[in-house]
Amino acid sequence: MKGSKSAVIELVKTRDFITTINRLIEDKNAKITVYDNWMPKSSEFNKEAELKNFLKYNFTPELYSDIVKWWMDVDTTTPNWDLISTCTINGKRGILLVEAKAHWHELDKESHGKSLKSGASAGSIKNHERIGEAILEANTSLKKTYPQINISRDTCYQLSNRIAHAWWLASQGIPVVLVYLGFLNCKDMDYNGRRLLKKDEEWQTCFNEHAKKVGVDTIINNWIDCGASKFITICKCL
Repeated sequence: MKGSKSAVIELVKTRDFITTINRLIEDKNAKITVYDNWMPKSSEFNKEAELKNFLKYNFTPELYSDIVKWWMDVDTTTPNWDLISTCTINGKRGILLVEAKAHWHELDKESHGKSLKSGASAGSIKNHERIGEAILEANTSLKKTYPQINISRDTCYQLSNRIAHAWWLASQGIPVVLVYLGFLNCKDMDYNGRRLLKKDEEWQTCFNEHAKKVGVDTIINNWIDCGASKFITICKCL
């Protein structure tokens, strides 16, 4: 393990993990405690968290089924996250979603859309189409209040699917804090000309320039009302 994945594992292993996370989210009236559940747990249990399974075991089996129906035509996998945790947001049980990055290029290479391999199976083709529809549904809803939003399966796919999932969860009544977390000075990624993130201002610039490509810069640090609940996207560093 290297880079952001390694950094997340090292973070959850520290004695100060809960305190550190809470410093990132407390200004959004959100917190985690020892009674919350998060993934990954340690280097021995380091598989990235898949949201549908996290919902099944920490919320309800119905949410598992519902997110599968929303995101896929054929049940395979939903996007994995660097860190997922239950939490309390404005006094209500919610979810903390973390997407971690360790150098500038990680976002640069994610400006493309979701590809469909040549010779893809019928199931893969159906899922590709359904994912496009799911993100479009989220985009259409968000665009009513934030007209510059333009998340899409075909541009900045990872960021687009992250925002779409935060929107979907909030639409189901689960408040969400979505954190784009930059790890500074990740020395294990200092090779092949990679540009490390050295200070908060660099990470903010890096993320905002990426977010502008799909209008996400217009919703950063804003609570987005999705009817049943709300979500917020924030950019922090460690």
